[in-house]
Amino acid sequence: MTASESYDTLFSCAGRVAVVTGAAGLLGREICAGLAAAGAEVWAADVSGLEGLDPSVVLDVSSEESVVRALDQVVTRAGRLDILVNCAYPRTADWGAPLESEEYASWLANVDSHLGGYFATSRAAARLMSASGGGSIVNLASIYGVVGPSYEVYEGTDMTMPSAYAAIKGGIVSITRLLATYFGPAGVRCNCVSPGGVEDRQPDSFRQRYEALTPLGRMAQPRDIVGAVVFLACDAGAYVTGHNLIVDGGWSAR
Repeated sequence: MTASESYDTLFSCAGRVAVVTGAAGLLGREICAGLAAAGAEVWAADVSGLEGLDPSVVLDVSSEESVVRALDQVVTRAGRLDILVNCAYPRTADWGAPLESEEYASWLANVDSHLGGYFATSRAAARLMSASGGGSIVNLASIYGVVGPSYEVYEGTDMTMPSAYAAIKGGIVSITRLLATYFGPAGVRCNCVSPGGVEDRQPDSFRQRYEALTPLGRMAQPRDIVGAVVFLACDAGAYVTGHNLIVDGGWSAR
């Protein structure tokens, strides 16, 4: 085998079974498509909106019973679980309230369902992967789990950054590192991808302010996040664990 031949499958996920939570969302659909293009058998997992996504499984990250049932269903039907990508985004109906008026009970509920859900899903997947020789878990965090929000970009809009979001995303980064050290001896890698702002029909004023603060001069497109996820899921990232890969166009480099 030549050196070039030995790298032919470095970025391939062929023969691997992946589950993507939040698969019906903006990033989830793109990540499903990207992993499938890399050769994985991708199971789309979400609480609803799974039409057109096949194979799929109903999975509510805020319920450990739902998580365990759904992952067991995948293993029963697909025979294994090699990759988990957590990009579900559970939130309460009052999500987005200004900090001064955030209800404490709502703050707790959001941390519990989102951060708690990522922990429950990652732990359940890691246990299954440990029993079959290993795997890769990729959790979607955020730059706002690493740096403080720039509130000036929200001026003149109805948008803001809920304080619970920082707790959730910072917690995801930390719990991913813990899982990486705990499950590493069993061959399970755990990493984060932290996107910057992703374009999703935000007001022009917000987008212009955000892009002015970004060295690459634009917001992310959903597909910009896919390459980082595939890298961490496949053998190209085989010696990467406990890492938070920031994909933000240079926003946090300032």
